Amino acid sequence: MARHVRRIPVFLVILGTVLASSIAVSSHTSPVAAQNVARTHSARSIHALKMEVIVKTTNSPYWQIVFAAARKAARQFGVQSLGYVGGPSEADINAEITLVEDAIAKHPDFLVIASTSASALNPVITKAFQAGIKVIAIDSAVTTPNITSFLATDNHLGGCLAAQALARAIKAKTGAARGQVAYATFQSGAGSLTQRDAGFVQCIHQFPGIQIVAHKDAGGDPNPAGKPLSVAADTLTAFPKLVGYWGDNLQTLQGAEKAFQERRVNHHKVSLVGFDNTAQEVTALRNHTLDGTILQDPYQMGFGGVGYGILASAGLNVPKFDNTGVTVATPANVNSPLIQGLLNPVAKRQIGF
Repeated sequence: MARHVRRIPVFLVILGTVLASSIAVSSHTSPVAAQNVARTHSARSIHALKMEVIVKTTNSPYWQIVFAAARKAARQFGVQSLGYVGGPSEADINAEITLVEDAIAKHPDFLVIASTSASALNPVITKAFQAGIKVIAIDSAVTTPNITSFLATDNHLGGCLAAQALARAIKAKTGAARGQVAYATFQSGAGSLTQRDAGFVQCIHQFPGIQIVAHKDAGGDPNPAGKPLSVAADTLTAFPKLVGYWGDNLQTLQGAEKAFQERRVNHHKVSLVGFDNTAQEVTALRNHTLDGTILQDPYQMGFGGVGYGILASAGLNVPKFDNTGVTVATPANVNSPLIQGLLNPVAKRQIGF
């Protein structure tokens, strides 16, 4: 059975925080203090707040979903956007550092940022934080404490669910969770991917009959037909008895899909699981050429990142970490309302006010 980790939607947390703060002021604050609070917040309208959203790259459907949700939140709350930007690829750390430097120069009230590296952006993120800018990290962890909040998938759990989904598919096809499997990492050193891979390795060990025989690195190549394809093809050649393969992001998944097609892999014998999706993966699930993919909630990250930035800029406390959820899509549940909402959030999700 596919697993869905339940969580409270970010917009409900935002609404609850606003209501709780209002109650605290009206019930526990002296008249003079209440007037001071009112004066502080009347001195500057929410419409005067400025923000910028910076993601790893604009060349990805995943990040376009983040942008769509952030734009919706900005419209609904009425804040000023200074830009929705990203580097040329998820491997271009220097480009993202430059984007953050440029954003700091614009003096926004808050930044929403998905970091390309767990540590390389720490100095520039700290610079923004020390300049009084609220930093809302999304998607990928950073190792600096100088952030206001972090909204993300539990990537370790996502990797674990991928391992369990792969083992289930192998057992369904071969009669036992046994045999050789391999997996591909899109880019070593990325915080979210490191956590996914650790979760996968840890949980695949729950199945003693399964042996990891290969782990390849795609080097951050954004072209699925490039390094992601070649590492998958090389693995299939080197291990002809392979019974399962996992790609830890969209590019490594799509590279594997193409390798399976070119090598005419028998889908009745070899299982394939991935992370994230496009319409291509939805079709593959329905055609049973893809056995599962792990779905995140980038829409909630984009919307919630803006919402938390607004609350933090108003002086309110926001959660230090918010798990935005993780769900397994399979051929069996691909048409369910929950999965359809996550697969096509811009058209089917109704998040906000």
